Amino acid sequence: WKKPVLISPPYIVDKNACILPEKIKGKYVIFHRVFPNILIDFVDDLDFDGKTRWLVGQYKIPTRILSSDWDNKKVGCGPPPLKTKYGWLLIYQAVGSSDESRYKIGAMLLDLQDPTKVLARTKTPILEPLAAYENEGCKYGVVYPCGAVIIEDRLFVYYGGADTVVCVATAKLEHFLEHLA
Repeated sequence: WKKPVLISPPYIVDKNACILPEKIKGKYVIFHRVFPNILIDFVDDLDFDGKTRWLVGQYKIPTRILSSDWDNKKVGCGPPPLKTKYGWLLIYQAVGSSDESRYKIGAMLLDLQDPTKVLARTKTPILEPLAAYENEGCKYGVVYPCGAVIIEDRLFVYYGGADTVVCVATAKLEHFLEHLA
């Protein structure tokens, strides 16, 4: 363990960071969010000095642009992407301008060799705050992805509800991936 250092420039609000579980072409892939987009950086190592070297946002996965899109205001990564035979499965959180106080969860499929390429993206949320425990608590109307794992043939997405409870949602992985787009 080392003393923590900044990996984003000072005075920049940079959230929702995660690292791809495998290197791509010898580089680490770091996802993070500077409002409103998911940013992606490829780095040779994880030794940031906190003074002269920071994430810069080499690539981005933007919010959608239509006012009717559920994820047109801000998007951010949840857990690290999961490798599937179709691509990297990225579970993300988003807010739309038509429902600004409610965080919802969506999914993207990213290219295995170039995770800056979005192959598919849910047109509607895969999970939104509907249950009482997702709407009553410290921050009502929030479901926020925190972890994901594939066990045998099932996808498990762990999420926070209303900043008060931890929940899990499951789906058959193959069925979920077939209906992603």
